[in-house]
Amino acid sequence: MRCLPLVLALLAATPACATQVVDDFETADNPNGWSWLSGSPSAITYNGVVQASGGNPGGWFDSTAPYFSGHPNFTALPPTGSPLRAALDSGRLTAVHVDFQRLDTSDIENCHPVYDLPSTYTLELLDLHTIGSDPPTPIEAHTFMGPDSPEGLSYAWTPVDFTVPSDATDVPDGWLLNVPPDVDYTWADLMHNVDAISIYAISPDEITFDSCWHMGADNVMVEYDAGDKIFVDGFDGGGR
Repeated sequence: MRCLPLVLALLAATPACATQVVDDFETADNPNGWSWLSGSPSAITYNGVVQASGGNPGGWFDSTAPYFSGHPNFTALPPTGSPLRAALDSGRLTAVHVDFQRLDTSDIENCHPVYDLPSTYTLELLDLHTIGSDPPTPIEAHTFMGPDSPEGLSYAWTPVDFTVPSDATDVPDGWLLNVPPDVDYTWADLMHNVDAISIYAISPDEITFDSCWHMGADNVMVEYDAGDKIFVDGFDGGGR
């Protein structure tokens, strides 16, 4: 006897399937295209290197030093066919996590000036293709109520977490959406047109100066809703 109403009730109560794209840099490859940047994705890319040890734990993505930036950020413009490209294309991002560390640069030649004021970590999502221009004119949204980032010239591995309310009907609390005034564009449009993702060590809204850094990133996790999956075996697959 099939209890179809019970089956449907159980499926309705089951949460959507969350999929995680994880970069832990335990190998030297970088399939999702992460880089340390000196500015926005339309600026010159500062690549960095994968280090085999010293991460949290194991491998990690090292900016190396000197790394000059007014707003140091860890950014991915993932290639077609990559796991992170699939996550961004889903339109259903839910969470982003990274572990950051800052290393002391006081003994590194020509690594000055330095910036050591407190700020906030910031998540930014970018659409680089909707406005056709060369170089790209980005449409972007970023958090302005992110976790506090430590002051000082160094700090140990620190977890940084963000939620992404991709199903919001308007710009969510704690986010800013920046669109040219003559472009008709919504939060939902951005969620379905994200080309790149940036995680800033200090807020891009802070007035800063070009300074020297040495940063590390590890355990990057981008989570998205892959949709419900219904398992039919045993329901109507010929089983008795």
